[in-house]
Amino acid sequence: MTIPPSFVVFSGGSACNHITKSFQSVSPNISYIIGISDNGGSSSELQRLLGGPAIGDFRSRLTRLIDTVDPCPSDERMAIRDLLSHRLSGDPSIVKDEWAAIAEGRHSLWKKIPADKKETIRGFLTHFNGEILKRAHKRFNFCNGSVGNFFLTGARCFFGSLEAALFLFSAITGVNEPTSVIPVINTNHTATIAAVLEDGQTIIGQCEISHPSPYHTPADICNPIDAFMRLGLDDDNIRSLKDDGDDSNAMPRDQYGHSSLNHAKEQCNRNLFFSKHTNEHLPASIQRVFYINEYGQEIYPVPNAKVITQLSTKRTLVYSMGSLFTSLVPNLILRNIGKAIAESHSLKFKVLLLNGSHDRETHGFTAMDFITTITGALNESQRIDCRRAFYETAAHLKHHYLRMTPNMGDHIEPASRSASQHHSFHGSLDSGYASSNSPMAHFPPFPDQLFHASSPSVYITHLVYLDKSEIVVDVEAIESIGIKCIQVKSQ
Repeated sequence: MTIPPSFVVFSGGSACNHITKSFQSVSPNISYIIGISDNGGSSSELQRLLGGPAIGDFRSRLTRLIDTVDPCPSDERMAIRDLLSHRLSGDPSIVKDEWAAIAEGRHSLWKKIPADKKETIRGFLTHFNGEILKRAHKRFNFCNGSVGNFFLTGARCFFGSLEAALFLFSAITGVNEPTSVIPVINTNHTATIAAVLEDGQTIIGQCEISHPSPYHTPADICNPIDAFMRLGLDDDNIRSLKDDGDDSNAMPRDQYGHSSLNHAKEQCNRNLFFSKHTNEHLPASIQRVFYINEYGQEIYPVPNAKVITQLSTKRTLVYSMGSLFTSLVPNLILRNIGKAIAESHSLKFKVLLLNGSHDRETHGFTAMDFITTITGALNESQRIDCRRAFYETAAHLKHHYLRMTPNMGDHIEPASRSASQHHSFHGSLDSGYASSNSPMAHFPPFPDQLFHASSPSVYITHLVYLDKSEIVVDVEAIESIGIKCIQVKSQ
């Protein structure tokens, strides 16, 4: 019996949008796994005002799928696509007038949308507008804003759930099972990534790593008296920006000496306008990418349970073309992801679609570097799982020890290295975990020998690349490690 094709695709937004039609032409049974850390474009302004995960890539994928799941979409569906894809551009006063016309149902974009769907969409747009008005003192900037992003945000705020908002969006646009768009982390909160470069610099935020605003330079210094007014921060936000003076808990600093959260928030308005085609290279190669909380501390999020289910049921895994370190790696370093891919009984093919050209993040990379980075990220995921299991066991043994010898006190030596000394995706695995006043300081260092890294062929079975790719592909070297190379003609 022939097993029908099915896909689970790790991707970002823009790059994979161009090839969704190819996927859909093979099978409708596709799950697109998308990250939630993109803080560029109108997502940056939405997060500044309302918090929450980045939703721009979800809106982008779902509206693109309207054209691909139905080869001849009706006028109604095309009108919905045009509305939810529409961006507000131009002079700020014109933008506000256009937004008012949309929210009030007067805009020409509503013309071919039936009354029931119109009022459903408008209901969540007006709910979003109400949330904006509650925070009028923060002066929300509608410029460059996407109506689809506003709708998704209104639905997320109403339901208190990103997945509920995506379900509603999918239902209205007609993008239904078996095609699905799944957030890699199921949360109603903001997720922030950071990158440590080989020269020791730390960059906070996906937009700053991948496509920084052209308006940002080291000389951009805001009068500190005006800074919090411009950001619209309340007292709680201001308190969260303060360092406590203890070096072990201080936020990491970027190359300009800004604390991470402060610097990230200062970039919010600038991130509204950026170029994905910037030619400016990073000052050094990226060593590692990780998630941080609002205090600049590294965290280890759990993936959406649906992602693990897809990895255990689909037949083909695809690492899509796109930004390697900001679109793919943040999805792969999550707990349980590496194990799910390595141990999946359903995945027959694990395919890396290699980019056709270099970008800011991967300047000078070869195909082998892409493979090494993906392998390192998935091994890091498994290493986090292994470390967590070790500390759970250590906690149980410590509790038992203290119960049996209540007067002996805590004689367990603290970990000797800090979290900033974690391993590089390209380097050796390091056993450092936490500073001396961290909760982890009461446990012994993680023994490296407990973790066994998997080989690249466990995670990748095939490399697909263009015949005119700018990225060097050493076919012989790649196939020697068990990965089959497939060349396709460029258009």
